[in-house]
Amino acid sequence: MSIKNIKPTHNSGFTQGYYNPVNPLKYVGPLPIIYRSSWERKVMIFCDTNERVTKWSSEPISIKYFNVLDNKLHNYHPDYFIQIKRADELVNYLVEVKPKAQLKKPTEPKKKTKKALENYQWAYKTYVTNMCKIDALKKYAEGNNYKVLLLTEDSKLL
Repeated sequence: MSIKNIKPTHNSGFTQGYYNPVNPLKYVGPLPIIYRSSWERKVMIFCDTNERVTKWSSEPISIKYFNVLDNKLHNYHPDYFIQIKRADELVNYLVEVKPKAQLKKPTEPKKKTKKALENYQWAYKTYVTNMCKIDALKKYAEGNNYKVLLLTEDSKLL
């Protein structure tokens, strides 16, 4: 099943929807253009309106990754492909947008309440899964002439 078949929902807790580009000729990816968070929408606006961005796409490819938590192969869809003109060269990026908390190993809670342990377990699983995805992303990028860009709430773009 294509990632584009997973439609935005109002029950996710995140701002989700469809993006209609102002500069549709710059968009080279699969349709529809779906943002799954307000941060992703900001990246879309940046790509669509920034003159240094020559091409972009949302959820452009599927990369197989091995998740060490369940010992299975899964499909991962990086958030964006972005081609940026820098001086006299074009640089191709594969971009992932994540909260910085999901990119660092969580610390065990001091109080071992049921809720605190559940939150820690969720954060740990999310972190490990993201590390597996990012490892696969970096390997894919290295073999296909892309640079990897991880964007968080601290990134200037957001």
